[in-house]
Amino acid sequence: MLNTFAKEVVVKKKSRNSGEITRRKFIQSAATTAGVAGFPYFFVKAHAASDPKVFSVYIYDGNLGEFYDKHWYKPFAEKFDIKIQYIQLKGSRLPMEKVQAQIAAGQPEADVVPMHGDQFIFAKRNNLLEEVGDLPGYADVYDKFVTPYGPGLVLWCYILAYNTEKVVPAPTSWKALWDPKYSGRIAINEGLKNQVLEMVNITYKGKPYPVDDETFKHLSTLRPSLVSMWSSGADAEQLFRNDEIVMTPFWNGRVTKLKGEGLPLEAAVPDEGFFVRYSVYGVPRNAKNSELGKEWLNWVVGKEPQTRMVEFGYGTPNKQVQYTDAQAKAVIVADPEVVKKAVPEDFELILKKSGEWTDMWNKWKSA
Repeated sequence: MLNTFAKEVVVKKKSRNSGEITRRKFIQSAATTAGVAGFPYFFVKAHAASDPKVFSVYIYDGNLGEFYDKHWYKPFAEKFDIKIQYIQLKGSRLPMEKVQAQIAAGQPEADVVPMHGDQFIFAKRNNLLEEVGDLPGYADVYDKFVTPYGPGLVLWCYILAYNTEKVVPAPTSWKALWDPKYSGRIAINEGLKNQVLEMVNITYKGKPYPVDDETFKHLSTLRPSLVSMWSSGADAEQLFRNDEIVMTPFWNGRVTKLKGEGLPLEAAVPDEGFFVRYSVYGVPRNAKNSELGKEWLNWVVGKEPQTRMVEFGYGTPNKQVQYTDAQAKAVIVADPEVVKKAVPEDFELILKKSGEWTDMWNKWKSA
């Protein structure tokens, strides 16, 4: 399953008492490494003075978008002497139907696409992606995150974010969202509603599926406590900054960033479990600069860009990146005991049922 990756990786962590590297091995699986020449893999460095290449990419909102811009896009543009064209994503999901139509017309707007697990399945089924081959950068990537269409990146956890000064004691269960004393200070995410539905189910059923009337019955009991059903991570960030909420299901990297701003936040891993996902990044068929897209994929899996992601608060598939104690805590999945709480998600089912669940959600929302 996508969210049991930590059982198949070796987490490198800096020792508190020395410069030595300690290893936690969940399953022994080492890929054969090979030397990579100092030249660009696809030899696409542009002669900017005459005809600069333009690399078209999607960018997220809020802190995550700022990270991509600063650490994953601008350094690449400088290294390969190109220009970046940004396409703002609304929310956290790629608009797959729009992308599919663009590809069919031979004009995808971006040169790389980030896909959630169910979207990656959809893209493969509908022949929307180019194969990228055996990227040299794959030598330092755990096998689980290697696909013929691109790497799995940005390992993120769906946890319970809470204000440490106003939620006391620290929550140990998702049921804290339903606690009457926090009524009017709670939010949930509508942008990735399938995770809200799964969260409700593991809280009250002990398993993420099926999504049914009982699921929405429990959502209805939560509804009076809600101040917002946010659609993007930036919205949730601002709700915390404005002190409008004290708790919401959220993503660990965004919590880490807000803590860095001085907000009294923490990420709780509830006893009922949590979810771990990553996105597969690929090159759409008919991309204007497909070779440049492949070059970026090969570059971004490298140690330097992936170290920056760990500093932001998300896990990495790169075997060479080392975690400090603070980083290991922030990425959450560095602790094998915590990983035991990770609940597997069925992305085939999510893809199959997404339309039905959306209809149920909209009916509940308008009731």
